[in-house]
Amino acid sequence: MCASQAQACATCGSTLSRNWETQGITATEGWSVDVTYDLLNQNKQRYGSSAASSARMAAITAAGGEVEDYTRTQTVTSNINYTGEAWGLSLQLPYVKRTHGTFGSAWPTGAQYLSSSASGVGDMRLLGHYSGFSADNSSGLIVGLIVGLKLPTGTNNTYFSDGVTPLDAGVQIGTGSTDTILGLYSFGAISDFGWFVQGTWQHAVATKTGLAGVTYRPGDAYAFNVGIRHSHFGDKFVPTVQFNVIKRNIDTGTGVPNDPITGVSVSGGTLVYVAPGATYRLGGGFMLHAFLQLPVYQKVNSLQLTPSYIFSFGMRYAF
Repeated sequence: MCASQAQACATCGSTLSRNWETQGITATEGWSVDVTYDLLNQNKQRYGSSAASSARMAAITAAGGEVEDYTRTQTVTSNINYTGEAWGLSLQLPYVKRTHGTFGSAWPTGAQYLSSSASGVGDMRLLGHYSGFSADNSSGLIVGLIVGLKLPTGTNNTYFSDGVTPLDAGVQIGTGSTDTILGLYSFGAISDFGWFVQGTWQHAVATKTGLAGVTYRPGDAYAFNVGIRHSHFGDKFVPTVQFNVIKRNIDTGTGVPNDPITGVSVSGGTLVYVAPGATYRLGGGFMLHAFLQLPVYQKVNSLQLTPSYIFSFGMRYAF
């Protein structure tokens, strides 16, 4: 089972439901292991729902605000899943490598340029799902409940490369928060088409202090995913398309900057993606899956970095 990976900023992670089997959207019982690689390169300056103009960025830096250069995140997530007749469990452990650069308030000269590079275990997720509300699922329509926790196993005490300046809370490998995850899902089939709908809500219930006493609480994240797959070619090669929506409320705490002109928090936003992809069965319980998330709509609060695409590739083994 794979709930959406909402991260510390509006666009810091993949929002995919990667495949039916790894998120409880399957009637097949048993164990599975899934390893997925995600690539996210945030290098597009956006202000609100439009590309940020040079004049806008100059005004922000003139007022003492920050202009970031890029954030590149590579994540390898290991999933161990068990699906029973009506319930299932999933343990998700990411390994994150993130590089980040910022001009500070000296854009575009680079006089205050700082960079960072960090890697390590990210925040772990423990998820459970239950679909036993109906005693008879012979109709092919299944409705399920998702309940889970995100645990603060990732570090939130990284410095910039100068060894003195603490890295911004929103781009640390871990958020430092314990979050609850609640959601609903449904799936079924019509002729050669399979479909699913999934919605989740993630809420921080506890936080821990970061470097230099910085406080940080990630905003609530709401994710909604719809997927369709076509089995016309059989179950070996199955093309899939998803629509992914993530809305993230603003982060709070002393570690969250505000727009120096408007006073709006530089965090949170609403993003919509279309994600074509496919699964391919290799035999012997092995299956490959790949997706390319492409932005359809991006609206962020103040000035933030957004990606042109998010790439995801993985392998699953069922036993």
